[in-house]
Amino acid sequence: MLRTPVDIHSFAGNTFEIGREEIAVDNGLSIGIYSAERSIIDVIRLRHREGTAVAWEALRRWLRRRGSQPGALLDLATRFRGVEPVVRQALEIIL
Repeated sequence: MLRTPVDIHSFAGNTFEIGREEIAVDNGLSIGIYSAERSIIDVIRLRHREGTAVAWEALRRWLRRRGSQPGALLDLATRFRGVEPVVRQALEIIL
């Protein structure tokens, strides 16, 4: 039984592994973690719940990071239904 406030989001199973890597923790245990690019895409996908300000600020902060590659973000966005045009438009506005 969950005793803390939790939001559960269910996405298409075929997108689960996209942008995700396993990190070894200890004694054969590992955790899955999503890349910054995947996290940006998810917050854009959930902007109706989390707020557009959160999505666009996350994108702005990511763009300021050394090594961020907008082209790679766009490539990843094409793997999610309906996300690529939104990401493309946001990048055009911000950049």
